[in-house]
Amino acid sequence: MAKKRATKPAKKTSKRRPAKKAAPQVETAAAAIRRLDAEFMRTAAAHDGATLVEAFYARDAVLMPPNSPAREGRESIRQMLQGLMDSGLTAYGRGRYTMNLEPAGGTPMTDVGKYVVIYRRQAGAWRAVADIFNSDQGAS
Repeated sequence: MAKKRATKPAKKTSKRRPAKKAAPQVETAAAAIRRLDAEFMRTAAAHDGATLVEAFYARDAVLMPPNSPAREGRESIRQMLQGLMDSGLTAYGRGRYTMNLEPAGGTPMTDVGKYVVIYRRQAGAWRAVADIFNSDQGAS
């Protein structure tokens, strides 16, 4: 009599398709800008010009500081920013404003917006060297 051979049970195969992998999350423009701004402030506060410029500026970026010629390229920008950070001669303020306007002969109005002011220490006193503000209200 012939011996019976043990056979391996057949593997069950599934006819289901493998689950699709989730597409990688793409960072929105707004999220990327917020991340860049936070990184800029963190590295500026650490006085780390090299990391700041590498993370924030494109290779062919141009920095146009007040009262100075334009700085082109990362190395030139790094030198300028590192000098500013090391000098302690600049500061900035940013915030929100509410302004009540009462033009002569016109209708009173209220404007709400935001501002940034850059200061430089000159002759022992802080002076604004750049100031920008703009309304949150749409153009009419």
